[in-house]
Amino acid sequence: MNINFNLLRKKSGTHILMSITFNGIRIQTTINEKIDEKHWNKKKQRLKGSSTDAFNINSYLNKIENNARDIHYKFKLEGIIPTKKQFKEKLYQKLNGVNTSLSFYDFVDEFIKNSKNSKKPSTTKEYIYTIEDLKSFEKHNKRRIDWDTLDLQFYESYMDYQYNVKGNSQNLFGKRIKTIKTFLNDATKKNINKHLMFYGFKVLKKRSDNIYLNEDDLKKIYKLDLSNNKRLERVRDLFIVGCRTGLRFSDLTSLRKEDITKDGIRFQSDKTEEVLNTVIIEETQEILEKYNYQLPKISRTNLNKYIKEVGELADISEVSYKDTFKSGKAISKKLKKYERISSHTARRSFATNMYKRRFPIYYIMKITGHKKESDFLDYIKVTNEEAVKIISMNYKKMSS
Repeated sequence: MNINFNLLRKKSGTHILMSITFNGIRIQTTINEKIDEKHWNKKKQRLKGSSTDAFNINSYLNKIENNARDIHYKFKLEGIIPTKKQFKEKLYQKLNGVNTSLSFYDFVDEFIKNSKNSKKPSTTKEYIYTIEDLKSFEKHNKRRIDWDTLDLQFYESYMDYQYNVKGNSQNLFGKRIKTIKTFLNDATKKNINKHLMFYGFKVLKKRSDNIYLNEDDLKKIYKLDLSNNKRLERVRDLFIVGCRTGLRFSDLTSLRKEDITKDGIRFQSDKTEEVLNTVIIEETQEILEKYNYQLPKISRTNLNKYIKEVGELADISEVSYKDTFKSGKAISKKLKKYERISSHTARRSFATNMYKRRFPIYYIMKITGHKKESDFLDYIKVTNEEAVKIISMNYKKMSS
């Protein structure tokens, strides 16, 4: 980094011009102080000691130089190459102790703090995840994020980062963009953000290809004799309760005996803090009694790992195709069904099996907590073959 002070002649008089160069970037700013050229030491780039204002002006130039080097060093530590505007704003803030404007991150910090009083905890967590992800991208890309840099170039670079660096799906990228647009829309309404390039950001979404377990699959798993393997038995039991109640994984181990009523299960969700009701059938009751109404506490990671073993033992081996992503494009991978079972499969299986039994969507959504029918319909996983079978059965009933 190089910092030079030279004279700049204007009609209003002679001023000091500060030039900062680093990484091919050159920033120039004028020091608003008139001086007499005869008192300027060109070699030392300071006022001569004989000048009346030498001490004050030279001290100020030293302060500016030290602050500029400090700002450059901090950017360097973060692995970020700032724009001219960002560097000058930081320098102004450092010298004057004020913000010329609220930065994107400062605004979002306030946005998240305020959201804790009005949004669900899960929504606030998604805001935090997105900001953490943006900061990781910023460090990887070495381009500081602020209002003026959240443009279409950012969108393309962030998409490439999600697909090719993190290996994420199109849906997760779309989810992140949707959250970023939430921040930017709010800032624009409040007249804080003046840059509207984000209107061109597309929230990409592809229907997921996740599996569900049908009734035959669930019966095979439930009837498995796992008495000689307590680890898998506990995993199986917890998973089956999820499949039969539609409860989120985070809620399963929070169930208490007092949540069980003669009409079903009534509880407050840890994720949404809403009071929800769900059904209780004989299988669920048997498992709850087996553990004295305190289901095993198993981490999501372990359940996702061991439930695949259970699925293999139950011979849930139907071949299916899983989409993986490369450069945002789906590439199908051939897998056996048990290889794709996870904690999310339980809740999805509940919704899909209830739907196949032709229970009204409205009632099922009341149990699962879905607010939009479109979200619910995306959640259930009826195959084309199953859809044809259901329609054919109904058609035969209508014809008889």
